[in-house]
Amino acid sequence: MKLMLFFFLLLSNKPGSFQTSPVYDKEQTGKVIKIVDGDTFDMLTEEKSTLRIRMNGIDCPERRQAFYQNAKNALAGYIFNKEVKLFITGRDRNKRIIATVYCNGTNINLAMIQNGYAWHYKKYSADSVYAGAEQQARRLRKGLWRVDHPIAPWDFRKN
Repeated sequence: MKLMLFFFLLLSNKPGSFQTSPVYDKEQTGKVIKIVDGDTFDMLTEEKSTLRIRMNGIDCPERRQAFYQNAKNALAGYIFNKEVKLFITGRDRNKRIIATVYCNGTNINLAMIQNGYAWHYKKYSADSVYAGAEQQARRLRKGLWRVDHPIAPWDFRKN
């Protein structure tokens, strides 16, 4: 049955189209060459191709939003010009690769939440560890949680 499903998915995925279903077991390594914002960056692979990465399960403040630069700087401190390992879960509507990012054994997605630089993006992630990390950061008033009534990026984008 699994084999039949595999062949169906393989045949139904047209060349040139991008995959929208999760790829949970795909890994990729490379060097971070550009920080776009607090949850997006560019990585150079060993094959010398550049990939745009959107971090899975988190959402950071948008440009013109309080704490935007802090989140971007924090991500840069964690991974800029460093080797990272990605655990890819799929692609988003902008064709960016969605991944959990590790650097020196640390889950950077989780670190961004734990230190108050990102929200747990519950719309796309049911991860209880991320949810707990956000609650702990809120209680300790870390990072963006020092601001009174921070506006979630998804609400900011609506306006």
